[in-house]
Amino acid sequence: MACIGIKNLGFTYPSRQHPTLQGITTDIPSGAFVLLTGPTGCGKSTLLRTLNGLIPYASAGTFTGTVLLNGKNLATQPLATTCQQVALLFQNPEDQLFCTLVEDEVAFGLENLGFPSKEIKARIAFALEQVGLPDFQSREISSLSGGQKQRVALAAICAMQPQVLLLDEPTSHLDPQGTRDILDIVAKLNREMGITVVLATHRTREVAPLCDHVWLMDEGQLCLDLPKTEAFQDLAPYQRLGVQVPLGDAASSATRFSDPKTSGVAPSKNFSLSLSQLHFHYPNTDKDVVCGISCDVQRGEVLAIMGANGSGKTTLIHLMAGLLRPSAGEVSIAGKTRRRVKLHQLAGEIGIVFQNPDLLLQAKTVSAEVAFGPKNLRFPTKTLEERVTKTLTQFDLNSLAAEAPYALSRGQRQRIAVAATFSLHPDLFLLDEPTTGQDAQHLYELMDELCDEIRREDKTLIFATHDTDLTLKYADRVLLLQDGEVIFDGVPRAAFADQDLLQQASL
Repeated sequence: MACIGIKNLGFTYPSRQHPTLQGITTDIPSGAFVLLTGPTGCGKSTLLRTLNGLIPYASAGTFTGTVLLNGKNLATQPLATTCQQVALLFQNPEDQLFCTLVEDEVAFGLENLGFPSKEIKARIAFALEQVGLPDFQSREISSLSGGQKQRVALAAICAMQPQVLLLDEPTSHLDPQGTRDILDIVAKLNREMGITVVLATHRTREVAPLCDHVWLMDEGQLCLDLPKTEAFQDLAPYQRLGVQVPLGDAASSATRFSDPKTSGVAPSKNFSLSLSQLHFHYPNTDKDVVCGISCDVQRGEVLAIMGANGSGKTTLIHLMAGLLRPSAGEVSIAGKTRRRVKLHQLAGEIGIVFQNPDLLLQAKTVSAEVAFGPKNLRFPTKTLEERVTKTLTQFDLNSLAAEAPYALSRGQRQRIAVAATFSLHPDLFLLDEPTTGQDAQHLYELMDELCDEIRREDKTLIFATHDTDLTLKYADRVLLLQDGEVIFDGVPRAAFADQDLLQQASL
């Protein structure tokens, strides 16, 4: 199986003044399992793309150094050859699923390589068995949960039988059960089939027990390259970079960052948002995704929404924002029913950041992105300039102000989307999965800023998440969803002390 050699590797994107990768030299033994971690924007995704040949073949920029696979230079062999040897699983399965049916998706690569139909069928059955989806051949991909889609993408890779498997934040969209399932599958592929694995993640706690080697990146360089037996003896490098400490717990992070709940303003009795017997089903479906949800959210309150993939969290967030109209029931904002308010009238009053930040980004620079909302709402010039300057500082974006958003990492784009929405200072701020692509330090700094603003200005923050630590630290209250229904509404610590409840909610 594969042995990868990296020597003096560097890469600079066309729109960047500074290299994203610089001077990386290391080796990956055959059959290794490497945990790759580091702060947002350190170059993890770019490094993975050099290991499967997408860089330099499919990306403009300046490439230096060499990447060898079994002694052969990836930069000089055809990309089609490399793709049969090295597979990359993206953060979002939607980015690499092309077909309607599961069977067609798993067969896609094999058919393009001209494999005989008998062998294709055998490989499809084997791959689906490996990822725990037997008898899923005829299932429509659109009907699957996020975790199941990620497994289908992994099955399509397994069918190709690669020598190396690269994974870029493969569990960032998944609930805890889905995360365990995917990581168990990857560990099995590594252990039983000898596939070399490099997994990039911020969630080091889950991955650390499975790996045998650790890379810690910072500003495009490997600042730590050690076997696991030595990698966690000194936690200072992780703490310095704000990376989740693998051997820590929720309490260790709480001591590192201030807790806004201890110094915040108590929620007022005025309701910011009221939901009354809310139902919703998507067109051409019979099943309600949201089923009879009623709750009142006060001004100054921070509310977390949790539940398994497919439990209705995102749909509920979109109903709150007015992006979806309920099939039945009412949404009221500040005492006014949504039916009496047009969507454009909510601009500046309600802010929403989607799970995929790219749905919000449209400007040429980070600074212009942050200014976009206030500018369109015709803020006075001085107010606009002050708001943009302050927001860039608050979200640690000053050094990126002149950069193009799409030239930055997923985590940085997520932070830009939050900053751009925050610049309007909305009364109701809705955030769908804020942990996506974020290292620990930037995540806590982002949530500190949001919660301080919410409590200081008597506004409302509602966020959907799978992260129990985040909910414990910041939320006054949590809604647990299962199949579109609320199965708990109360204090986070009470919810997380009930093991049966957590099992029911797949947490």
